Amino acid sequence: MTNGSLPPPRSLGLLRAIAAFKFGKAAFVIATGLALLRFYDPQVNAMLLRLAHDLPYAFEQHLMRDAIAFLSGMSPRQIQIIAAASFSYSALFLVEGVGLWMGLHWAEILTVVATSSLVPVEIYEIFHRFTPAKVLVLVANLGIVSYLIWRLRRESAVRRVPLAPGSPTH
Repeated sequence: MTNGSLPPPRSLGLLRAIAAFKFGKAAFVIATGLALLRFYDPQVNAMLLRLAHDLPYAFEQHLMRDAIAFLSGMSPRQIQIIAAASFSYSALFLVEGVGLWMGLHWAEILTVVATSSLVPVEIYEIFHRFTPAKVLVLVANLGIVSYLIWRLRRESAVRRVPLAPGSPTH
């Protein structure tokens, strides 16, 4: 940085890609919450059973039928609580996404904390019931956390660099 010049603008390209990923996750979780609120509607239930039947792979069909059976054993109140939790979780994704899209430092920290806190659960899930999709999500989340930690450390190091003697703010 030369005398009187501003620091280079923060690169937002990859941050915005991560934000888009967070927005996608939020949309999926919101859709799940909305579907849960209508789970006991006969039309929704019939649609879910059709969807399970039409999935291309047997393991996907089995997973969907298991999810429907699991939810069918719950009371409407329990499903409402799960739906409310999903809306809260989607709010976290939206806050992360907006903050990252705007290039805000706190959003990077929030995303590192929130995303890395779920890594042990994701690893457990992979060992409990392996699917390639779970591995893909884990790899994506580890990549996001690694990139953001690298970025935060780099920015911290830049801020610690002492100013040259004679610079206007020295």
